[in-house]
Amino acid sequence: MDKYIKLLEEFAGSKISADEFEQRFLQLFKSDNNLQPGREFQILDKLFADVDAYCSNPDLIEDPRFDIGEVQLRVSAQDTLDKLVKLTTVLTSEK
Repeated sequence: MDKYIKLLEEFAGSKISADEFEQRFLQLFKSDNNLQPGREFQILDKLFADVDAYCSNPDLIEDPRFDIGEVQLRVSAQDTLDKLVKLTTVLTSEK
């Protein structure tokens, strides 16, 4: 989860753009052969759906129910980051 947390921290902290985050997240998520079904996957899969719905050009958003802009993507990324950090903390304390 460290690689996801690091990427999410960069995006949530405005160190990278939404477009760069989109590209890097999709590459990471699609190539992650270690991601098993379970809580971590569910959290990341929700973010995947939001990244897929992201549209970098607000003028092209036809239906806000299905397309999201940068602000909404950042909110989703922060929510995902919070959940992953909490889950990682719980899993670490159980060891």
